[in-house]
Amino acid sequence: MEPRILIIATLDTKETETAYLKRIIEAKGVPTLVMDTGVLAPPQRLKPEVSREEVALAGGMAIDALVATGNKGKCIEVMIKGAQTVAQKLYAEGKFTGVISFGGAQGTNIGTAVMKNLPFGVPKLMVSTVASGTATFGPFVGTKDVLMMHSVVDVQGVNALISRVFENAAAAICGMVRNNIGQIKDAGGGKSVALSMLGTTTPGALRAKNLLEAKGYEVIAFHQNGTGGIAMEDLIREGFFCGVLDLNLHELADRLVGGLHGSIKDYRLEAAAAAGLPQVIAPGSIGYTVQGPVETLSPELKKRPYIIHNPTLTLVRLTPEEMAAVAELVAAKLNKAKGPVKVLLPLKGFSFPNREGHELWDPVGNQVFIKTFKAKIAHSLEVEEVNAHINDAEFIDRVVDSFLKMEAKKNILPD
Repeated sequence: MEPRILIIATLDTKETETAYLKRIIEAKGVPTLVMDTGVLAPPQRLKPEVSREEVALAGGMAIDALVATGNKGKCIEVMIKGAQTVAQKLYAEGKFTGVISFGGAQGTNIGTAVMKNLPFGVPKLMVSTVASGTATFGPFVGTKDVLMMHSVVDVQGVNALISRVFENAAAAICGMVRNNIGQIKDAGGGKSVALSMLGTTTPGALRAKNLLEAKGYEVIAFHQNGTGGIAMEDLIREGFFCGVLDLNLHELADRLVGGLHGSIKDYRLEAAAAAGLPQVIAPGSIGYTVQGPVETLSPELKKRPYIIHNPTLTLVRLTPEEMAAVAELVAAKLNKAKGPVKVLLPLKGFSFPNREGHELWDPVGNQVFIKTFKAKIAHSLEVEEVNAHINDAEFIDRVVDSFLKMEAKKNILPD
């Protein structure tokens, strides 16, 4: 596909600014197409390639009926749905290779909603008045590669400051679409493996990565900080991986107990099961919750074993009751697997601080997890207890060997 940039804008309030951005992008040699997501009125001078009427209909309502509701929330909801639908169709038809949008809170919500619906690797740039401050970026970025650029000043007319911001934004999006038109290079040759990890299981994860790469696999790691695991799930659904080494399930535990690194969505540990991909699972880092600074801990949490990970994060040990609840959750998700699954349980600890002699070592809590999990997991799924720590070479070698055997079995053709 030739480089072409989709501009998403609310032309009822941002027609002048859109026309300026369109002009400077095209002056750099990259054609554009404009999608109007405004509601209140049609543009007066700029004719968009995708009209507000078309967007509203794709969202399920005629524009006049939508305006007549007088409900701003409903209007945004319909225009987001319509813009997502139209953008997906245009991208599938090869009509654009990158997307840019700009605006305040409303424009940012619409623009990034469309961007998050496009595949990983498609250049996405949002120029926003709310790209700074105490507001969280999570709702705008999600698990996709959305680039947020602070506009500094409000986007109201074209002036010396906003024109410089737009010039930089235009140069950035043009550079991105020229450099890579949104297609992911298949460096793994169909042998890419997803790997979950966190700092407290890094030694084991790196050994697994090195061993698999020596066998010709491309290993892509995801940090289990609340977003990383869901990003992994989303990319599994998009078909990027041949298998999964899910060696760190911390996000499941932290979501269950309300920790800071809890999975941002509830479908963690489900995509590979639904796709039938080979999975090797280990309960990495599930024995603790990530909380804020130690001085912010509740009296109850301060009674538990904990370690100060850094000045802003404290790792607090889960109770045996919480470990049992996590075990039931993990088993319930894996019981739905349509493909091969093997679970390896490290008897000497689930994370770096969860080892004999370390702060979060709790053999009783670990055994509660193991016994509960074995009682709840389907008999058809293979479970192996390994007398080693999760970061030990002995354990990781069993993980990699199990995965390679799954792969070999998958590649054996029936007679």
